[in-house]
Amino acid sequence: MEYQALYRKYRPQLFGEVVGQGHVTETLRREVAEGKVAHAYLFAGPRGTGKTTSARILAKALNCVDRSDAGEPCNVCDSCVAVTAGTSMDVVELDAASHNKVEDVRDIRVSVSTVASVGGAKRVFILDEAHMLTKAAGNALLKTLEEPPEHVHFVLATTEPYKLLDTIRSRSQRFDFQPLSIEVLATHLETICDLEGFEVEAGSLLVVARHAMGSARDALSLLEQVAALGSGSVDDAGVRRALGLAGRDAYLRIANAIAANDAPDGLRLVAELAGSGVDLRQFVGDAISFFRGVFLTQYGQDIELVVDEPPDVVKDWRTVGGVLEPAQVLRAIDLLSEALLKLREGREERLMLELSMLKLTRPEVSDDPAALSARIAKLEQATPHAGAQKVQEAEAVADRDQGDSSGTTPVVTDPKAEGTDAPASVREADVEEAGALRTEEPTDAMELEADVSAADLEDGSPSAVPTSADLDRIWPQLVAAVRELGARREAVFRESSPDGVEGSTVVLTVPAHLEFHLEQLTSDKELRTFVTDRASALLGSLVEVEFRIA
Repeated sequence: MEYQALYRKYRPQLFGEVVGQGHVTETLRREVAEGKVAHAYLFAGPRGTGKTTSARILAKALNCVDRSDAGEPCNVCDSCVAVTAGTSMDVVELDAASHNKVEDVRDIRVSVSTVASVGGAKRVFILDEAHMLTKAAGNALLKTLEEPPEHVHFVLATTEPYKLLDTIRSRSQRFDFQPLSIEVLATHLETICDLEGFEVEAGSLLVVARHAMGSARDALSLLEQVAALGSGSVDDAGVRRALGLAGRDAYLRIANAIAANDAPDGLRLVAELAGSGVDLRQFVGDAISFFRGVFLTQYGQDIELVVDEPPDVVKDWRTVGGVLEPAQVLRAIDLLSEALLKLREGREERLMLELSMLKLTRPEVSDDPAALSARIAKLEQATPHAGAQKVQEAEAVADRDQGDSSGTTPVVTDPKAEGTDAPASVREADVEEAGALRTEEPTDAMELEADVSAADLEDGSPSAVPTSADLDRIWPQLVAAVRELGARREAVFRESSPDGVEGSTVVLTVPAHLEFHLEQLTSDKELRTFVTDRASALLGSLVEVEFRIA
């Protein structure tokens, strides 16, 4: 027997066998059973979702001589066998892409007037890709579509129903076929693998189903390709080799490279992907989808109800969402989308991806507004260190001159040891500058020194027990201080908020849906030590810091 592709071999032959379109098949089956079949149907939906298949089953059911009470065809009688084989004289299937002229519609009108091959039978015209009809051809079909003979039924199938004339849509009973979910597709593929005897590795069918984008026909074609590569075995590595897909860790590496401004690692990733035969255009598209998921987790709750992805993928999104700022995620989507457009124009794939990776990991090389914002944020992170150092130097000068003016005996030092032999006029200028700095709005460093001395805390000198009001007062300074530890830690710490003070314990809470952030805060010893020390200094009392779920 001649070999048949899987999608042809396992094409549904009953309404109940159509996968994932129960809202359509159940309605059609009942209409057939009750004898209330419309004269014209419009089947709309993405490719590979069962539009033409459902039309053939409908034609088969209408002409079946031994139809069940539920409206299902028997698939045994001569009429059913002829429809299945495509040789029935009463089922006319036309491709509107090649029969889209007025002359072709006239031929259809002539055929409509022809009686069925068997007395009492129905003639069914299936017009595939109906949106390809020209306006003139569509107008020529209107009258026949509106008032066909009693024994004639039309089924128009299209992936783009908005291109059809409004007058055609209004004369048809419309059914919308939905893309199949990943779980439904994976279950269907598992059934086919059992029938074919394929050895399947857990999780590999989910990758095939996700890549099929809701199309059952595409999923079966991909499964056939993967099984041929693996000699009847379907595993994760074989799926990625056959489809040119990158592993999940590749997207996590991009996120880490962006967070650490690690351009070399980003470029190494591109080289590894190109060397392993990954389809770079497909990779860019998948990376856009990945960062879209990250963006959704940063701004939405119960994201599992919104997206059709497995839990492990959503977990990766949440992990990256805790590392990158929302602005960085949006910028990644913009730059990768721009690269994908250039790739579709025929640009050199590896070069375009390398340029995008360089712009993502080194914002300073780009002149777009998002890159400028990133540069400003980087400068702001460095500013507190420089400001604190300048204040300390100015205060040292002021203290020295204050000692001179109070009549105390200054310590005589060797000018050479100081590194300069500055005259009195210069020293007076230094004092004036220090005075100006002190009269300006206090910085974090000045407020820190004004609140409490670190030495006093170490000596255990008595101080007032901090209150929740004190914690709220010093909270902005504490958040600003964490910036010294880097953007990633600052982003995680900003998700916490002051809840109160319990004795000598400062309680900071994290929203319930941010369990990943709580884990990061509690496991980062360096961050906890820094926050504890800085909170103690700002509050003027030795305290402990505890992170909790709100």
